[in-house]
Amino acid sequence: MQGLFITATDTDAGKTVITGAIAAALKARGINVGALKPLASGGTADDNGQLAAEDTNFLLKAAGLAEDQRTLVNFVCLQPALTPAVAARQDGVTIDMAAVISGCRYAGQHFDKTLVEGVGGMAAPLWEDYTVADLMAELGLPAIIVTRPYLGAINHTVLTAGYARQRGIEVAGIIINQWNEAQAGILEYSNIEYIERLTKLPVLGKFPLVPAISVAGARLEGLAELAERHLAVDRLLAAMEGQDK
Repeated sequence: MQGLFITATDTDAGKTVITGAIAAALKARGINVGALKPLASGGTADDNGQLAAEDTNFLLKAAGLAEDQRTLVNFVCLQPALTPAVAARQDGVTIDMAAVISGCRYAGQHFDKTLVEGVGGMAAPLWEDYTVADLMAELGLPAIIVTRPYLGAINHTVLTAGYARQRGIEVAGIIINQWNEAQAGILEYSNIEYIERLTKLPVLGKFPLVPAISVAGARLEGLAELAERHLAVDRLLAAMEGQDK
């Protein structure tokens, strides 16, 4: 399948917003796109007692997918707001990672481009000793690393990119989330300079923090337009197709 795996330096970097933004932009271009959240935690029960995660709701809407396609987007939803391996233990659930991988590949057959969002960072455990990095390596999709322009971002982003290389995972580039152009100064711009210099990877966008965009409220007005304005969508597409150099 053609697509991207969206990971991050930490759990609050905004993977879901960026995954949704890319999905919305591709959908607006007429591309049949899927946005997967294979494992999710922090789910809440709906009227039928079924667990649903905010991240999944947001991605369904961003990609323009119907409710009956939820099982193509999310395969495991857990109630505790913990890393999946721990949440599953709390809920007495066994996670079948082979089934998760098969689910991703099956979903990929239904879409021209498939975005897969991880949980937390690359070393987050999904089941026992199986981590996000293991899933990334098995799926073999180019990765995008999402980070934020905070003090410490250089260290966290360089370490994440280095771990990806150690695991043989191709990284297409980095996206800076929660960018505030009006307040950006030496900290923010030096982050970009050193992240690109030390990782040898391109920054493919600076996505703004927009109050109208809410994962919790599944609000995404103008998300596709924001993606086109602030992300290098053509380069992201080229990376999915193996053409980005």
